Amino acid sequence: MQSLNSLYFPETALPHHLRNCLLLLPDTLHILQPVEPDPAVADEPTSNDLFMEQSICQAHTPAPLGKDRERFMNLLKDIGTRKDYFAEQLSNLTLAHLSHDSSSGDHNHQTIMSSILKPQGNAAGKPEKDALWQARLVLALAETLDREEAELAETLSDIDDTEMALFKELKGESGENPDDNNPFTELLRIKAKLSQPRPGTTKKRLAAWKTLYASGRLEETFWLWISAQEEAAELLIDRYESTSGRNSVPLLLLNLPAQIYMREIDALESIRNFQKKAEQIRGRIIEDLKAIVSRDHLNIIAPVALLPDAGTLARDWNELIEYYFPKERFGCRKLDLQFLANISLDQLVRGNTNTTPSNHGIVALIRE
Repeated sequence: MQSLNSLYFPETALPHHLRNCLLLLPDTLHILQPVEPDPAVADEPTSNDLFMEQSICQAHTPAPLGKDRERFMNLLKDIGTRKDYFAEQLSNLTLAHLSHDSSSGDHNHQTIMSSILKPQGNAAGKPEKDALWQARLVLALAETLDREEAELAETLSDIDDTEMALFKELKGESGENPDDNNPFTELLRIKAKLSQPRPGTTKKRLAAWKTLYASGRLEETFWLWISAQEEAAELLIDRYESTSGRNSVPLLLLNLPAQIYMREIDALESIRNFQKKAEQIRGRIIEDLKAIVSRDHLNIIAPVALLPDAGTLARDWNELIEYYFPKERFGCRKLDLQFLANISLDQLVRGNTNTTPSNHGIVALIRE
Protein backbone atom coordinates (compact mmCIF):
# COMPACT_ATOMS: atom_id res chain seq x y z
CA MET A 1 0.00 0.00 0.00
CA GLN A 2 1.22 3.50 -0.80
CA SER A 3 2.21 5.69 2.13
CA LEU A 4 0.64 9.04 2.87
CA ASN A 5 2.63 11.86 4.47
CA SER A 6 1.00 15.09 5.61
CA LEU A 7 1.95 18.55 6.86
CA TYR A 8 0.08 20.11 9.78
CA PHE A 9 -0.51 23.86 10.07
CA PRO A 10 -0.46 26.49 11.50
CA GLU A 11 0.28 25.31 15.07
CA THR A 12 3.86 24.33 15.82
CA ALA A 13 2.92 21.85 18.54
CA LEU A 14 0.10 19.32 18.65
CA PRO A 15 -1.90 18.13 21.65
CA HIS A 16 -1.46 14.38 21.86
CA HIS A 17 -5.18 13.61 21.89
CA LEU A 18 -5.58 15.47 18.58
CA ARG A 19 -2.45 13.96 17.04
CA ASN A 20 -3.77 10.48 17.82
CA CYS A 21 -6.96 11.20 15.86
CA LEU A 22 -5.25 12.73 12.84
CA LEU A 23 -2.82 9.82 12.41
CA LEU A 24 -5.62 7.35 11.69
CA LEU A 25 -5.48 8.36 8.01
CA PRO A 26 -1.92 9.46 7.07
CA ASP A 27 1.18 7.41 7.87
CA THR A 28 3.16 10.42 9.11
CA LEU A 29 2.35 13.87 10.39
CA HIS A 30 4.92 16.65 9.93
CA ILE A 31 4.98 20.00 11.71
CA LEU A 32 7.12 23.12 11.53
CA GLN A 33 8.89 24.46 14.59
CA PRO A 34 10.23 28.03 14.96
CA VAL A 35 13.36 26.88 16.80
CA GLU A 36 15.55 23.90 16.04
CA PRO A 37 16.50 21.46 18.84
CA ASP A 38 19.51 22.35 20.95
CA PRO A 39 22.51 21.02 18.97
CA ALA A 40 24.21 20.12 22.24
CA VAL A 41 21.54 17.49 22.92
CA ALA A 42 20.36 16.85 19.36
CA ASP A 43 21.02 13.11 19.62
CA GLU A 44 19.17 12.73 22.90
CA PRO A 45 15.37 12.42 23.27
CA THR A 46 14.08 15.78 24.49
CA SER A 47 10.34 15.28 24.80
CA ASN A 48 9.84 11.60 25.65
CA ASP A 49 7.54 11.56 22.62
CA LEU A 50 7.30 8.02 21.31
CA PHE A 51 5.76 9.23 18.05
CA MET A 52 8.68 11.57 17.40
CA GLU A 53 11.22 8.89 18.31
CA GLN A 54 9.70 6.52 15.75
CA SER A 55 9.40 9.30 13.10
CA ILE A 56 5.63 8.93 12.88
CA CYS A 57 5.55 12.61 13.78
CA GLN A 58 8.43 14.73 12.51
CA ALA A 59 9.37 18.33 13.22
CA HIS A 60 11.22 20.64 10.83
CA THR A 61 12.79 24.09 11.12
CA PRO A 62 13.19 25.36 7.53
CA ALA A 63 15.77 28.01 8.48
CA PRO A 64 17.62 27.12 11.70
CA LEU A 65 18.56 29.98 13.99
CA GLY A 66 22.11 28.76 14.38
CA LYS A 67 24.19 31.14 16.47
CA ASP A 68 21.09 33.24 17.25
CA ARG A 69 19.32 30.33 18.92
CA GLU A 70 20.61 31.03 22.42
CA ARG A 71 19.55 34.69 22.26
CA PHE A 72 16.10 33.76 20.99
CA MET A 73 15.59 31.19 23.75
CA ASN A 74 16.75 33.69 26.37
CA LEU A 75 14.29 36.21 24.94
CA LEU A 76 11.41 33.74 25.32
CA LYS A 77 12.47 32.99 28.86
CA ASP A 78 12.67 36.70 29.65
CA ILE A 79 9.20 37.33 28.23
CA GLY A 80 7.84 34.41 30.24
CA THR A 81 9.16 35.81 33.51
CA ARG A 82 8.41 39.48 32.78
CA LYS A 83 5.02 39.27 31.12
CA ASP A 84 3.77 42.59 32.47
CA TYR A 85 6.75 44.44 30.99
CA PHE A 86 6.27 43.03 27.50
CA ALA A 87 2.48 42.62 27.43
CA GLU A 88 1.53 46.05 26.09
CA GLN A 89 4.25 46.13 23.42
CA LEU A 90 3.63 42.59 22.22
CA SER A 91 -0.14 43.09 22.13
CA ASN A 92 0.44 45.76 19.48
CA LEU A 93 2.39 43.38 17.27
CA THR A 94 0.24 43.17 14.13
CA LEU A 95 2.74 41.48 11.85
CA ALA A 96 2.17 44.08 9.15
CA HIS A 97 5.66 43.28 7.95
CA LEU A 98 4.46 39.86 6.87
CA SER A 99 2.49 41.52 4.07
CA HIS A 100 5.85 42.65 2.63
CA ASP A 101 4.79 46.26 3.00
CA SER A 102 7.23 47.17 5.74
CA SER A 103 8.73 49.96 3.62
CA SER A 104 5.77 52.22 4.38
CA GLY A 105 3.83 53.40 7.39
CA ASP A 106 4.72 54.37 10.92
CA HIS A 107 7.80 52.58 12.20
CA ASN A 108 7.79 54.01 15.72
CA HIS A 109 6.61 50.73 17.18
CA GLN A 110 9.24 48.77 15.28
CA THR A 111 11.87 51.18 16.51
CA ILE A 112 10.77 50.81 20.11
CA MET A 113 10.65 47.04 19.92
CA SER A 114 13.68 46.54 17.67
CA SER A 115 15.83 45.42 20.59
CA ILE A 116 13.70 42.30 21.07
CA LEU A 117 11.99 41.83 17.70
CA LYS A 118 15.07 41.80 15.46
CA PRO A 119 18.11 39.54 15.23
CA GLN A 120 21.52 40.97 15.89
CA GLY A 121 24.75 41.00 13.92
CA ASN A 122 24.90 40.64 10.13
CA ALA A 123 21.27 39.54 9.94
CA ALA A 124 19.99 42.78 11.48
CA GLY A 125 18.57 45.44 9.19
CA LYS A 126 17.39 43.05 6.48
CA PRO A 127 13.58 43.17 6.19
CA GLU A 128 13.24 39.47 5.38
CA LYS A 129 15.39 38.53 8.38
CA ASP A 130 13.40 40.84 10.64
CA ALA A 131 10.12 39.33 9.37
CA LEU A 132 11.37 35.79 10.01
CA TRP A 133 12.59 36.69 13.50
CA GLN A 134 9.20 38.17 14.39
CA ALA A 135 7.37 35.21 12.83
CA ARG A 136 9.35 32.84 15.04
CA LEU A 137 8.46 34.99 18.05
CA VAL A 138 4.74 34.97 17.24
CA LEU A 139 4.70 31.19 16.76
CA ALA A 140 6.71 30.49 19.90
CA LEU A 141 4.54 32.77 22.05
CA ALA A 142 1.36 31.31 20.56
CA GLU A 143 2.62 27.82 21.39
CA THR A 144 3.30 28.90 24.99
CA LEU A 145 -0.15 30.46 25.27
CA ASP A 146 -1.79 27.30 23.89
CA ARG A 147 0.03 25.22 26.46
CA GLU A 148 -0.98 27.49 29.34
CA GLU A 149 -4.61 27.54 28.23
CA ALA A 150 -4.62 23.75 27.87
CA GLU A 151 -3.34 23.40 31.43
CA LEU A 152 -6.00 25.81 32.69
CA ALA A 153 -8.72 24.02 30.75
CA GLU A 154 -7.62 20.70 32.26
CA THR A 155 -7.88 22.21 35.73
CA LEU A 156 -11.30 23.70 35.04
CA SER A 157 -12.53 20.43 33.54
CA ASP A 158 -12.55 19.02 37.06
CA ILE A 159 -15.45 21.37 37.71
CA ASP A 160 -18.26 19.69 35.79
CA ASP A 161 -21.49 21.20 34.50
CA THR A 162 -23.44 20.04 37.55
CA GLU A 163 -21.16 21.94 39.89
CA MET A 164 -21.33 25.00 37.65
CA ALA A 165 -25.13 24.86 37.75
CA LEU A 166 -24.96 24.64 41.54
CA PHE A 167 -22.72 27.71 41.63
CA LYS A 168 -25.26 29.61 39.54
CA GLU A 169 -28.11 28.49 41.81
CA LEU A 170 -26.24 29.55 44.93
CA LYS A 171 -25.51 32.92 43.38
CA GLY A 172 -29.18 33.37 42.60
CA GLU A 173 -30.27 32.48 46.11
CA SER A 174 -27.73 34.77 47.68
CA GLY A 175 -29.07 37.73 45.70
CA GLU A 176 -25.61 38.90 44.76
CA ASN A 177 -25.18 41.44 42.01
CA PRO A 178 -23.81 39.57 38.94
CA ASP A 179 -21.41 42.45 38.40
CA ASP A 180 -19.89 42.03 41.84
CA ASN A 181 -16.34 40.77 42.10
CA ASN A 182 -17.46 37.20 42.69
CA PRO A 183 -15.02 34.29 42.16
CA PHE A 184 -17.77 32.02 40.79
CA THR A 185 -18.74 34.62 38.20
CA GLU A 186 -15.12 35.06 37.20
CA LEU A 187 -14.66 31.29 36.95
CA LEU A 188 -17.63 31.02 34.61
CA ARG A 189 -16.25 33.80 32.44
CA ILE A 190 -12.82 32.20 32.22
CA LYS A 191 -14.24 28.80 31.30
CA ALA A 192 -16.43 30.33 28.59
CA LYS A 193 -13.58 32.33 27.09
CA LEU A 194 -11.25 29.33 26.84
CA SER A 195 -13.34 27.87 24.02
CA GLN A 196 -13.48 31.15 22.11
CA PRO A 197 -10.72 32.06 19.63
CA ARG A 198 -8.99 35.37 20.24
CA PRO A 199 -9.83 37.90 17.48
CA GLY A 200 -7.14 38.05 14.81
CA THR A 201 -5.00 35.35 16.42
CA THR A 202 -5.44 32.73 13.70
CA LYS A 203 -4.73 35.18 10.89
CA LYS A 204 -1.52 36.38 12.55
CA ARG A 205 -0.40 32.87 13.35
CA LEU A 206 -1.02 31.67 9.80
CA ALA A 207 0.92 34.63 8.40
CA ALA A 208 3.81 33.82 10.73
CA TRP A 209 3.65 30.14 9.81
CA LYS A 210 3.78 30.93 6.10
CA THR A 211 6.82 33.17 6.65
CA LEU A 212 8.58 30.34 8.48
CA TYR A 213 7.61 27.83 5.78
CA ALA A 214 8.90 30.05 2.97
CA SER A 215 12.21 30.69 4.76
CA GLY A 216 13.72 27.42 3.55
CA ARG A 217 13.04 24.10 1.87
CA LEU A 218 11.81 20.85 3.37
CA GLU A 219 13.13 17.52 2.20
CA GLU A 220 9.67 16.61 0.95
CA THR A 221 6.98 18.72 -0.73
CA PHE A 222 3.67 17.74 0.82
CA TRP A 223 0.46 17.79 -1.19
CA LEU A 224 -1.77 17.01 1.83
CA TRP A 225 -1.95 19.74 4.48
CA ILE A 226 -4.08 19.22 7.58
CA SER A 227 -5.41 21.76 10.07
CA ALA A 228 -7.62 21.58 13.13
CA GLN A 229 -7.99 25.37 12.90
CA GLU A 230 -10.95 25.74 10.57
CA GLU A 231 -10.34 29.48 10.15
CA ALA A 232 -6.71 28.93 9.15
CA ALA A 233 -7.65 26.34 6.53
CA GLU A 234 -10.38 28.57 5.13
CA LEU A 235 -7.95 31.50 4.93
CA LEU A 236 -5.57 29.36 2.87
CA ILE A 237 -8.43 28.19 0.65
CA ASP A 238 -9.59 31.81 0.22
CA ARG A 239 -6.06 32.68 -0.90
CA TYR A 240 -6.20 29.87 -3.46
CA GLU A 241 -9.60 30.92 -4.77
CA SER A 242 -8.58 34.57 -5.18
CA THR A 243 -5.34 33.54 -6.91
CA SER A 244 -6.72 30.85 -9.20
CA GLY A 245 -10.13 32.36 -9.91
CA ARG A 246 -11.85 29.07 -9.13
CA ASN A 247 -13.34 27.39 -6.07
CA SER A 248 -11.86 24.53 -4.13
CA VAL A 249 -13.56 21.20 -4.79
CA PRO A 250 -14.91 19.01 -1.95
CA LEU A 251 -13.54 15.48 -2.29
CA LEU A 252 -14.33 13.54 0.87
CA LEU A 253 -15.95 14.05 4.24
CA LEU A 254 -14.61 11.47 6.68
CA ASN A 255 -15.43 10.87 10.34
CA LEU A 256 -12.69 11.01 12.97
CA PRO A 257 -12.90 10.63 16.74
CA ALA A 258 -12.92 14.00 18.50
CA GLN A 259 -10.20 12.92 20.93
CA ILE A 260 -8.20 9.86 21.87
CA TYR A 261 -6.80 10.18 25.39
CA MET A 262 -4.38 7.31 25.97
CA ARG A 263 -0.86 6.65 27.13
CA GLU A 264 1.70 7.05 24.34
CA ILE A 265 2.30 3.35 23.91
CA ASP A 266 -1.42 2.52 24.03
CA ALA A 267 -2.29 5.25 21.54
CA LEU A 268 0.38 4.04 19.11
CA GLU A 269 -0.86 0.47 19.41
CA SER A 270 -4.45 1.61 18.89
CA ILE A 271 -3.54 3.60 15.77
CA ARG A 272 -1.55 0.76 14.25
CA ASN A 273 -4.30 -1.72 15.03
CA PHE A 274 -6.88 0.48 13.30
CA GLN A 275 -4.66 1.02 10.27
CA LYS A 276 -4.18 -2.74 9.99
CA LYS A 277 -7.89 -3.48 10.25
CA ALA A 278 -8.71 -0.61 7.87
CA GLU A 279 -5.90 -1.43 5.45
CA GLN A 280 -8.19 -2.01 2.50
CA ILE A 281 -10.26 1.17 2.80
CA ARG A 282 -7.21 3.30 3.72
CA GLY A 283 -5.39 1.90 0.72
CA ARG A 284 -8.27 2.80 -1.59
CA ILE A 285 -8.53 6.33 -0.21
CA ILE A 286 -4.79 6.98 -0.39
CA GLU A 287 -4.50 5.51 -3.88
CA ASP A 288 -7.41 7.60 -5.17
CA LEU A 289 -6.10 10.83 -3.60
CA LYS A 290 -2.63 10.29 -5.01
CA ALA A 291 -4.08 9.61 -8.45
CA ILE A 292 -6.01 12.90 -8.28
CA VAL A 293 -3.03 15.09 -7.31
CA SER A 294 -0.85 13.34 -9.94
CA ARG A 295 -3.07 14.43 -12.82
CA ASP A 296 -1.93 16.95 -15.41
CA HIS A 297 -3.42 20.44 -15.64
CA LEU A 298 -7.20 20.29 -15.21
CA ASN A 299 -9.55 22.54 -17.13
CA ILE A 300 -12.85 21.06 -15.96
CA ILE A 301 -13.11 20.09 -12.31
CA ALA A 302 -16.11 18.29 -10.86
CA PRO A 303 -16.24 16.27 -7.63
CA VAL A 304 -18.01 13.33 -9.27
CA ALA A 305 -15.42 13.16 -12.06
CA LEU A 306 -12.49 13.40 -9.65
CA LEU A 307 -13.70 10.84 -7.12
CA PRO A 308 -16.80 9.00 -8.37
CA ASP A 309 -16.90 6.55 -5.44
CA ALA A 310 -16.52 9.20 -2.74
CA GLY A 311 -19.79 8.17 -1.09
CA THR A 312 -18.78 4.52 -0.85
CA LEU A 313 -15.33 5.37 0.49
CA ALA A 314 -16.78 7.66 3.16
CA ARG A 315 -19.40 5.10 4.19
CA ASP A 316 -16.90 2.24 4.55
CA TRP A 317 -14.42 4.44 6.43
CA ASN A 318 -17.05 5.86 8.77
CA GLU A 319 -18.35 2.40 9.65
CA LEU A 320 -14.88 1.33 10.76
CA ILE A 321 -14.33 4.52 12.74
CA GLU A 322 -17.61 3.97 14.59
CA TYR A 323 -16.72 0.33 15.30
CA TYR A 324 -13.23 0.99 16.72
CA PHE A 325 -13.83 4.49 18.12
CA PRO A 326 -17.55 4.72 18.94
CA LYS A 327 -18.94 8.23 19.00
CA GLU A 328 -20.47 7.72 22.43
CA ARG A 329 -17.01 7.30 23.96
CA PHE A 330 -14.64 9.23 21.67
CA GLY A 331 -16.90 11.88 20.15
CA CYS A 332 -16.88 12.67 16.45
CA ARG A 333 -15.48 15.31 14.11
CA LYS A 334 -15.39 15.62 10.34
CA LEU A 335 -12.25 15.64 8.20
CA ASP A 336 -13.19 17.76 5.18
CA LEU A 337 -10.81 17.19 2.24
CA GLN A 338 -10.80 20.08 -0.26
CA PHE A 339 -9.04 19.82 -3.62
CA LEU A 340 -7.03 22.80 -4.90
CA ALA A 341 -6.40 22.34 -8.62
CA ASN A 342 -3.46 23.51 -10.74
CA ILE A 343 -1.56 25.24 -7.91
CA SER A 344 0.53 23.33 -5.39
CA LEU A 345 0.30 24.36 -1.76
CA ASP A 346 4.03 25.10 -1.77
CA GLN A 347 3.58 27.51 -4.69
CA LEU A 348 0.55 29.08 -3.05
CA VAL A 349 2.42 29.93 0.15
CA ARG A 350 5.58 31.10 -1.63
CA GLY A 351 3.59 33.22 -4.07
CA ASN A 352 5.18 31.78 -7.21
CA THR A 353 1.95 30.45 -8.72
CA ASN A 354 3.00 31.24 -12.30
CA THR A 355 5.82 28.70 -12.31
CA THR A 356 5.57 25.19 -13.71
CA PRO A 357 4.90 22.41 -13.03
CA SER A 358 1.89 23.56 -11.06
CA ASN A 359 0.56 20.24 -9.66
CA HIS A 360 -2.35 20.18 -7.22
CA GLY A 361 -2.95 20.11 -3.47
CA ILE A 362 -5.45 18.95 -0.86
CA VAL A 363 -6.32 20.84 2.32
CA ALA A 364 -7.96 18.71 5.03
CA LEU A 365 -9.68 20.69 7.76
CA ILE A 366 -11.22 19.41 10.96
CA ARG A 367 -14.83 20.50 11.43
CA GLU A 368 -16.92 20.10 14.54
